[in-house]
Amino acid sequence: MNGSQPSVSVIIPTYNRAALIGDAINSCLAQCSPAFAVDILIVDDGSTDATAAALREFEGRIRVIVLSANQGRNRARNVGLSNATGRYVKFLDSDDVLVPGCLLIEVASAEEAEADMVIAGWQTVEPDVAGRTDTIAQFDPPNMEPVIDSLLAGKAVPTGAALYSRSLVRVLQWDENLRKLDDWDWFVRAALNARKIIRTRTTSYSWRQHPTQGIRSETMLRNAREHHAILKKLEEALAERGELTGGRQKRLAQYYYKEMRVLSLYDKTGFEWGVRHIYQLDADFVPQDEERQWWIRVACRFLGVRRALSMHSTAKRYIKGAGR
Repeated sequence: MNGSQPSVSVIIPTYNRAALIGDAINSCLAQCSPAFAVDILIVDDGSTDATAAALREFEGRIRVIVLSANQGRNRARNVGLSNATGRYVKFLDSDDVLVPGCLLIEVASAEEAEADMVIAGWQTVEPDVAGRTDTIAQFDPPNMEPVIDSLLAGKAVPTGAALYSRSLVRVLQWDENLRKLDDWDWFVRAALNARKIIRTRTTSYSWRQHPTQGIRSETMLRNAREHHAILKKLEEALAERGELTGGRQKRLAQYYYKEMRVLSLYDKTGFEWGVRHIYQLDADFVPQDEERQWWIRVACRFLGVRRALSMHSTAKRYIKGAGR
């Protein structure tokens, strides 16, 4: 490695995480060695708690950019990306922690394979009553070959489980209009632009579960709307590249259907657009893997998606009202 350039820039957006940000930073500092430099870049997104004081404890070992007002984590990530200096880039949320030694393994894997994107495993953890950390679940990285069909099958990794060459991501931006599925959107666009994606069997980071997680405050409706918005971007990208085959159109129709029950309940306009678009993609559409209830699959086959899901939504509203 060139000693004048850090091996990795770890970009950590933070907002009012004074109690947790130190653990994230220490997990990054533990990756450093004389032969392996890590550029730790914190973007304070207008915190109003004691975050500034917590960051001062690491003065001289990290870089801090302070935004004048809270603008959202994706704006903070974009600011961090524009200031990154490492050959590779890792995004880490300020309430999560890297696993010891993961960056060295991921960079070595990227260098050996000449890959510009490395995906690894991750684990979800939560503190127990004694303050210790218990592992809830362990996840292995998916096989992303072939890339497009893997994306259409829903394969991806969360924010901290991927390492990117800066040459790959410096032309990308996090979508600042997204709040729930932003990591999936970013992963999809990065994967579409990557020359080579590899996976390592190492665990990259611990995704800490706690009551103040921002993602927990987001609604099912926002999730459904963002799901469709991201699929539309993916569809447009494939069409522009001439890679939207008939088979992929049918798979996209199935994936659009995934959130249709939510839209039928809460967003009539989004639901009607979804119905029309599904049948534009697949005139003979019948839900398959994205619909777990067999009777709804049968109803869609004989009544069509609009009537079947409208009836289902009416029944749900009636049952909910009767239970009050």
